[in-house]
Amino acid sequence: MYQEHQPHSLLLPFVETYWTAESFVEGEEKSKILPDGCVDIMFSFGGTSATGGLKPFLPHIVGTMTFYSKIIYTGRVCMLGIRFKPAGITAFTRVPVNEFTNRLIDMTLVETLFDERFYDTLPEKDSLKASIQHIDNYLINKLSYIFQPDRRIICAIDLIRQTKGILSLTAVAEQVCLCQRHFERIFKFAVGISPKTFSKITKFNYTRYYLKTYPSESLYSAAVDCGYYDHTHLIKDFKTLAGDVPANFRH
Repeated sequence: MYQEHQPHSLLLPFVETYWTAESFVEGEEKSKILPDGCVDIMFSFGGTSATGGLKPFLPHIVGTMTFYSKIIYTGRVCMLGIRFKPAGITAFTRVPVNEFTNRLIDMTLVETLFDERFYDTLPEKDSLKASIQHIDNYLINKLSYIFQPDRRIICAIDLIRQTKGILSLTAVAEQVCLCQRHFERIFKFAVGISPKTFSKITKFNYTRYYLKTYPSESLYSAAVDCGYYDHTHLIKDFKTLAGDVPANFRH
């Protein structure tokens, strides 16, 4: 049902992946979406879900999430998404990303990333693959007019990810030559969440990978190896961010 598709190499600095979800669901199918520090733009081509009433072929922006979200699919499901890298969407818009945090918004009401010609031609595509190619080409053509994302924030994101959310935020701010207060303000503008929350989500997602890779490790060992003070703090983060216990991520 769910598949990811790599964007054109020219878009890799900004776009994490395209994703598609396509199937027919008899009754209801529940799915849980976990925070990843990214912003998505989502298109629906049919079917219904708990995201509710998405206008066909028009983009909806899903802001950076700070907790898990549940979706219920029913009937025909045909969806496509653009997942931007953290701060990647700032190449295409000047709207503060924190205005979208934990929200699903009709993008046509707040932003003009896509023009009328894009909307007119998208319904003509006969498959999700063709729609992805259409979006890919459109974004490539936009590269001549993009805003340059703040290199200090991109560097900070890389530092946090490379250290799996463990590096202190004071050290991150020093590395990118920003005072703590200014760093937090412009990071939230570009990513949608604070550096502290982004580090927390980064650590959580690395811990998910760790538990799946080393299922026989004790929870205490996993917590220490992943930068938690102890396993109690790990469990607390999993309940907040995933609504689940760590044991269910060992497979």
